[in-house]
Order: sequence, then C-alpha cells, then structure tokens
Amino acid sequence: MGIFAEVFRRTAALIILRISGTFAGGSIAGVELWQSAAVAAFIGVMDVAENLSRAYMLDGKLDIDEINTAFGGAAYPDQDPEAEAAVSDENQNK
Repeated sequence: MGIFAEVFRRTAALIILRISGTFAGGSIAGVELWQSAAVAAFIGVMDVAENLSRAYMLDGKLDIDEINTAFGGAAYPDQDPEAEAAVSDENQNK
C-alpha cells in the first residue's frame, strides 16, 4: 500500500476516534452535534498534519516509521493478544 493510502486510511480512523470522544462534551456544553464533530475532526487532522509536516521537513521524505510516530499519540496497542494475532493473520491472508 502506498504512503498516501496509508495516511488517508489512518486519518479517517483518527477522525472517527476524535469525533466519538466529543459527542458527549459538545451536547453538555450546548453545542450542536455536527459543530462539535466538525471541530474535533479538524483538530485531529491538523494535529497529524503538523506532525507529518515536521517529519517531512527533517529529511524531505516520509517513511512508515515517521507516519507511525505522527499517528502514535492517538493509538494504543491492543490489549488482547489473541485478537491482535487474529487480525494479523487475516491481513496476511489477503
């Protein structure tokens, strides 16, 4: 998979994570749902874009390690080794 596709897929996942975490906060503060979702998505995308830009400025290219670092703050390792192994096996069989 190309770097662009990897960044795009992970950005979509990040947007979902950011939006799901702000629904409750936005409704408590009286902000409409679509507005809180839009702000959360924008902040998430800009955060990753900043990290990717910093990595690109260092050497003029992006590799998978730099992409992992840019998205690393929003992700955490799977706590279920059996589920992690099943997903890995599924991806390898494709």
